[in-house]
Amino acid sequence: MSVTFAPEHDGAGRPWEDDPDARLLAPARSVAEWAADKINAVAIFRAAGVRAPASVVLQAGATAVPDEVSGWLRDGPVVLQRPANNLIGRGTRLVCSDGELVEALADWSGEPLKVSRHVPGLPITVSGCVGRDVTVVSGVSQQLVGIAELGVGWGAHCGNQLLGDADVPAEVLSRARAACHAVGERLRARGFLGVFGIDAVLDRDGRVWVIEINPRFQTVVSLVHAVEVERGLLPLLGTHVLANLTPLTPVLAAGDRDPSSPPFSQFVAHFSDTGLAPRLPETGCYRMVAPGVVRRVADRALSRLGPDEALVWAHAGEGDVVEPGDEAVLVQFGRRVATLEHPPRLTADARAWLDVLRPTAQHPRPLAQPSPGRDR
Repeated sequence: MSVTFAPEHDGAGRPWEDDPDARLLAPARSVAEWAADKINAVAIFRAAGVRAPASVVLQAGATAVPDEVSGWLRDGPVVLQRPANNLIGRGTRLVCSDGELVEALADWSGEPLKVSRHVPGLPITVSGCVGRDVTVVSGVSQQLVGIAELGVGWGAHCGNQLLGDADVPAEVLSRARAACHAVGERLRARGFLGVFGIDAVLDRDGRVWVIEINPRFQTVVSLVHAVEVERGLLPLLGTHVLANLTPLTPVLAAGDRDPSSPPFSQFVAHFSDTGLAPRLPETGCYRMVAPGVVRRVADRALSRLGPDEALVWAHAGEGDVVEPGDEAVLVQFGRRVATLEHPPRLTADARAWLDVLRPTAQHPRPLAQPSPGRDR
């Protein structure tokens, strides 16, 4: 048996689909792609009865701004999305004027696009798993989005930190989990099985606005797993396996047992330019032994990290060709890395780790050019 991280994007897992000796535990490709499509999601949210931002679909090649969208732009920005947005947010743009929208439509002219009203608030992610008989809802996290220090632009994912009742009122977290459950039930009706998550926004009035569906293992799942393992619960990976192999899914979501969460968190540092990836720290556990100095120590679980320790996961290999926005390292902590607001601000501790690990693409020295008039 095998499991793939992102069945709607991950080509590496697809050769296993037809291998009888290594069954791929993932929803059918067509169902995963349907769930991931940002335009299809509007109908899913409507059927699930969850709140979503007002939106319109512009057909491929559109060049004019609809009156409705112009009206929205007079009140604030709108969000433009491609149907198959990628894993790091390059298919999403914040648009602040008619002129910006016309320019964006020209850039993405070959496909239909969704324009939504922008909802200000705290971005969150809710993780879950669809079984044949039940939708299991697990952790809720703050999604860290668009932190410029991490080498990304607006809308790009750059980390998460788990949320509990001490961070967000219990009734608001309950609404977020209910929205995830309702979406999961609609996915199950379509034949989807396995782990998924929703991205949403909590507005200042505590309302939950569902933005998109991620029919895959989200990066935050490793934080969620740490909580579930600590509480003696089957983690989402195990739930995913049961969902694909058994008619019943006899598990209980962590959030249904104890809504409080330890402050596990993570940030993702990205490359900000094009070049070759440098040698990054080996994946493992590190301790900051002095300001600006980290040292490899014995590996330990996330829940066992000390106050000056972090888990570092390298995402790029030395010499890989990288572009702006490509992920370099994921760094995980047993404590907060950012403020509970949007836009978030990194803590002084997180910035100190970033300063040590900050990736910078290397640029090969160009070949020397012959001087004018000399033989070549």
